[in-house]
Amino acid sequence: MSVVPTSNLPKCTRTVVMDMLFLRKYKLSYSQMMVLYYLLLLKNWVTFSEDNHYVIMSTKIEKDLKLHPKTIEASITKLKKLELISIKRVKVKEWNSQKTYRAIGITPLGKEFNLSHYKENQYQHSVELEKENEEFRVENDNVHSQNMKLESENQDLELKNQILNITLEKDEEINRASIEALTNMQELEEKLLELEKENQALKEKIEIQENQNSTPKEETEKNIDKFRKKIIRQYAQSGKAICNAVKNQDSWLTETNFHINSYSRLSIYLPSGELKQIAEPKKIDNFWKWLFYHQKRIGKLLDTNQKADISTLHKYQGETINLNNKPYKIHKLTPVIAGVKVTISDKNGNLTRLGNGYGSDVIDVGKCREFFELNRV
Repeated sequence: MSVVPTSNLPKCTRTVVMDMLFLRKYKLSYSQMMVLYYLLLLKNWVTFSEDNHYVIMSTKIEKDLKLHPKTIEASITKLKKLELISIKRVKVKEWNSQKTYRAIGITPLGKEFNLSHYKENQYQHSVELEKENEEFRVENDNVHSQNMKLESENQDLELKNQILNITLEKDEEINRASIEALTNMQELEEKLLELEKENQALKEKIEIQENQNSTPKEETEKNIDKFRKKIIRQYAQSGKAICNAVKNQDSWLTETNFHINSYSRLSIYLPSGELKQIAEPKKIDNFWKWLFYHQKRIGKLLDTNQKADISTLHKYQGETINLNNKPYKIHKLTPVIAGVKVTISDKNGNLTRLGNGYGSDVIDVGKCREFFELNRV
């Protein structure tokens, strides 16, 4: 089937100018060169095209070039394999709305035919310009991409700077409020410490007074004297500490350890490491009375170096403490701001909160640990 009448075929198709350089480069035959040149001229007169691919029937090529059909198809196959032409299937609705036809397009390699022979300098210059233009385009794309990236990073930095400024302003407000709260808390803790010392001394006096009232004074003094001699015999030779954290009217430091020296005299190790014998009779008498009524503390030293935090209290959960001469089980420890809340249960399972002695159920962690050590059964 012919697309156009033969009479309309341009005269230039009757003559093929051989590009010998092109022929040798791709090792083409003369018939293959004829077919390629013919296909180069398709755009000048073929009616049906799509994406620079032109529909041409095999019978039309046979008629125009006077070549055998097998030679034409072999040439087209060879040219396609060398990537001098490309082939695709398209529909031509004017012929058939369902069937597809072969369309042939010339690749950039195929378009080099004859150009290298007739316009070598201009062609080479054009190729170099195109290559240079492509390099500029790629470089320009890279620069544009970098500019976009830098602009994006700059926007991110501006946003982070704004967030940082807002955060700093809030932090300054929080710091001011924290400093004020800390100052108030320190003042409150100092007052509480003074009240606690007074309260502890008062408790010691009441406890001793109650014990003295329950037992005749002479009998109590005899019992304390026997107890004192027993402890002296027990600790004079070993050199071990009797106890620490003694809380009575003499206000000993928690870190102070009590010993019996080689002269069977009551001595102390101060927090500085200095060994000192107690010379004041009143202090000696106060210590033995306190130890007599707190015999469960004999041989037990509180860990005064351990940092006071909530983790140091976990070991006490489930243990029993003596509170007002009644046993209570430590049921739950709840960490809160400025301390811990302690829930205890009596023998009947009734739950109650342990107070700090000043109308609050929030207890300082260090004081809570010391209370457990002093009063656990």
